[in-house]
Formats: sequence, structure tokens, C-alpha cells
Amino acid sequence: MTERVGIIDLGSNSARLCIYEIYANNSYRPVFEMKQNVRLAHNMADDGRITPEGIARAISCAKLFFHAGTLHGVSRWIPVATAAVRQARNRDQVLDALEREANIRFRVLSGEEEGHYGFLGVVNTVAIKDALLFDIGGASSELTLVHNRRLTHVVSVPFGALNLTEMFREYPDKDAGDLIRDFMSAQFEAVDWIHEADGLPLVGLGGTARALAKLDLWRRQERAIRVHGYPVHREAVVESFQQMKCLPATKRRKIKGLSGNRSEIIVAGLAAVVALLDTMGGQDITVSRSGLRDGVFYEHLLKGTNFPVVGSVLEHSLTNFQKVYHVDRQVANVVTNAALRLFDGLSSIHGLDEHARQLLYITAQIESCGCYINTEKWTVHSAYLAVGSNLYGPTYPELLEIADLLNGKGDERLRKLSVLIRLAKTLTLQLGIVPDMIACEVNGNDVLVGRAYDIREIVKASSEADLADTFQDMFGYRLVYEDFTDIR
Repeated sequence: MTERVGIIDLGSNSARLCIYEIYANNSYRPVFEMKQNVRLAHNMADDGRITPEGIARAISCAKLFFHAGTLHGVSRWIPVATAAVRQARNRDQVLDALEREANIRFRVLSGEEEGHYGFLGVVNTVAIKDALLFDIGGASSELTLVHNRRLTHVVSVPFGALNLTEMFREYPDKDAGDLIRDFMSAQFEAVDWIHEADGLPLVGLGGTARALAKLDLWRRQERAIRVHGYPVHREAVVESFQQMKCLPATKRRKIKGLSGNRSEIIVAGLAAVVALLDTMGGQDITVSRSGLRDGVFYEHLLKGTNFPVVGSVLEHSLTNFQKVYHVDRQVANVVTNAALRLFDGLSSIHGLDEHARQLLYITAQIESCGCYINTEKWTVHSAYLAVGSNLYGPTYPELLEIADLLNGKGDERLRKLSVLIRLAKTLTLQLGIVPDMIACEVNGNDVLVGRAYDIREIVKASSEADLADTFQDMFGYRLVYEDFTDIR
């Protein structure tokens, strides 16, 4: 029996709906997303109350989300509200109005809970062990220290891109950006455990971090295949900050990938990120598209466990990916084992490292997924699914390499791995050789593989008849299939 879970995140700047489907085989995938700009922190009166206009906007948004979720067959709702509602003096009035008018009762997260769910979203989708996570939201900024994949510290600073923009609105953007950077540097330095994170990787989640990735791509005139896992160097963060604070809002709105709403508060958001980099002495940031909503989902998905964190991001994701796209796991394991056996047996001639072996392993596990779309040109579909869907564990550069490997493209190293997968499939699927029985031996200028009756005739008649030529081009050795009739 399938279950559809609707998660609503009523944030300070925007509200989002994410619907996940959980299948009977325990696999899952997001099936629908929707965003509305509610700007609750902007609709906060001087006395700290959300204005009637702000409440009306939140109600309208909640109704739209509930309607969309009903159409999509949501069977379980998990609605949460964050900093703006948390900080509002009329919080109960807002919550009562939402329940009365939209039939949804929101749970208000504390700052620590917000950081906790962000942690769950990241640690289940990014292969990190130790890191500092940050989320520059609309009305608060959460910092979370992770050691050995466990949350050790979390703090919520009550300043985010939206309320910082309002606080420094009287200044020109160029001056406001520098003032916000200095102000947030002081806020971060006041966190008593902050320097326990010195030297650790930085992972950014939330709207500001995603905008940072999009700005970096815009600057480089590149197109992202996905934002999750995208790396941004310190110099790029600083350059984006310097550039954005000098651009008028009218020009910022024209930047591709940056919404009009985000363009108004991006200077404050970037100023906060630069302040954090200054505080930590950090060099690079990994952007995570997964955050609070994903953390809420994983808590629900893993509710039967003592600790809702997967043991291995890669292995959990590979298993889920294979189930979602109907990859035959038995076949995938046979091909993978054969490919790794060839890799290890030919180590003296291919000169590839352990990182290449890991790429080979991941690719062999998923390489047939494109058949889920169409068996014609399935390798193209496989490459697209690898980078365009929710495959977690590999880094962003590794995903690009996997896509090239699936397409038989890329540098010589990737093309060698592609040949090994082709050879593994030939030996196991076409010749029926069990991976443990695959012989692989370098003999002078020859590589002897196989050992099966009539192996040469079978290969000659197969679609991989040209594999020997490709192998020799890539490795510089002649590929010789051993026939048992030669050695009886």
C-alpha cells in the first residue's frame, strides 16, 4: 500500500509544499513541489505582530497547498512553521486562524528543532561525517555542528535575510551589505562553540544557499544539472556578494534563476554567508537542496528506528534508486561484481585509483536504470536519471563523471571504466559466466579473459563484437577470449 505524505514548511520568506510517495517496498520519491512567497517576516508590525495582511496571505497559501495535496491524494499531513510565526507576539492568533480557515494545524518549531530537521535532511542525503551546517533563512539563521554524523550543537540566531534587509533598509545596498556582514560576524562570534567547527566542511541549506549556487552558475554562464551537492568556492561567494550589493534591485531581478522575491533580500543573505566564512576561515561550501522539509520526511520514513539517520547515504540511496526505477538488483550485483573483478585483475595495466573503482561500483549498480524510460537509447536515459533524480552519496563532480561514463564519454579514465562495464556485461549476461569464475590474466601483450565453451564464436555473433578493438585502443593490450576447447 502506498502512502502520500504532504509536508508544509511555512517559512518567514516563503512557504513550500513537498509531497512524497512511499511505496509498499519501502522505496520513496518526491512527486510534487509548490512554493508561495508569503513574506511573513516582512508583514510584521513594529509591535512584533504579524499583520492582518500577513495572516490573510498565510491562510490563502495554506488553502492552496491543502487543495493541491488533496488533488494529489495526500493521506498524511505534516505542517510546520518556523521563525516568523515563532517570533510573532500574536502567534496563537495566527495558528488559530490557519486552523479555522484552512483546516490545517501547524506545529511551530523552535530554533533548535529547525536546526535538527535541517540536520536530518542533510545527513541523510549528503555523505558527510563532520561538518558545520548553516541555513540563512528569512527571519533566523541556524548553525548546526555535526561530528561523526551526529548533531552535537545547534543554535538559532534570530536574524535572517528578510529581517536583516528590513533592519538596514535606510542604507544603500552597498553600505547595507557591509554593515550586515559586520553585524552577523558579531552574532556568529558570540556562539560559544563556533570555533569547534574550525577547519570543518561547510554545508549550506535553505533559500540563500540555493541562490548562492545559482549565482555562481550565472557568473560562470553555466547550466546546473542540479543544485544539490553543488560546490561553491570562497572566492565565488565573495565575488557574488560584491557584485550583488553594487547592482540595483531592478537588475538583480533579471538574473536567471534568481526569483524577484529573492533578489530583494539576496544582499543580506550573502552578507551573512560571507560573515560566516570570515568567522570560520572557511574556503568552500557544499550546497544542499535537502533541508528542513526533507528532515521532517526522513523522521517520518524512519520512525521505527531509534535514530532517523541512514547508515550509509550511498547504499541507502542506491537501494531506493534501484527500487524506484525498477533496476533488477540481482542483475546489477552480477554485473557490478564482474566489473570490480576485472578492475582488480587488470590493475597492473589500467593505472586507475580507488576513486575510479568507486565510480565503477556506483555506475554498474545503476547503469540499466534508463530502461525504465525506454530500452531504446537507454544509456542516455540512464545518464539523465543519474544526475537529474534523487541519487545521493556521490559528489556533484562525481555525478557528472558517472553521466559521462554511462554515455561512454569523458576522459580516458572514464572511457576505460566504460569498457570494463561493457566487458563485464558481455561475460556475465551474454556468456553466462558467474563473476567468481571470471578469469583475467595479463600474458605479454594479451589480456586473457573468459573461459567458456565456444566463447569466441558467441562473442563474434554478439552486439559486442567490436569490444576487443575498443579494449585494445583504450588499454593497449589485445583482448583474447579463452575457449575451453583450447585447453581441454
